[in-house]
Amino acid sequence: MEGVRNPADLSAVEADIAEIAVDIAALVVDVTALQADVTDIKAVTDGLPTLSETGGTVTTDGTEQNVYVNEAPAGVFRPMCVKLDCTNQTATETVVIRTYYRIAPAGAYVLQDTLTFVGAISPELVNIDLEPNRYGIRVTLELTAGTNREYTWEVCYKI
Repeated sequence: MEGVRNPADLSAVEADIAEIAVDIAALVVDVTALQADVTDIKAVTDGLPTLSETGGTVTTDGTEQNVYVNEAPAGVFRPMCVKLDCTNQTATETVVIRTYYRIAPAGAYVLQDTLTFVGAISPELVNIDLEPNRYGIRVTLELTAGTNREYTWEVCYKI
């Protein structure tokens, strides 16, 4: 006879459905707990300052002047770069950019690199890559020829 089912078969199907419902309920509990963990982790990582910046302007005066100095970082930090806007520099100016690092607690700054730019700079934005540091970093600018000019700068760093 078609359409007639054996009650024993229906009982087995109902038992299987009940087991599946229990498994789904357990899965919902696990996913809910996992989502709570993900939410907690996201709250912590969103609260971490991972990239920061500072900037300013320096007007040359013929002496070596600080552009950016971080005397004593709270721990190891990762300065990424100094961006120096040389739009105001003309054919008559010569500037020297120096990068110094302190590699011992309360130690002296040690010169790492010197860049000299003579005349108008193209492109006008100079990028000075920086390295991880623990004890201090200093980037300077010195006008060695020409007229005093204003240079805008920015530093980006990871904490």
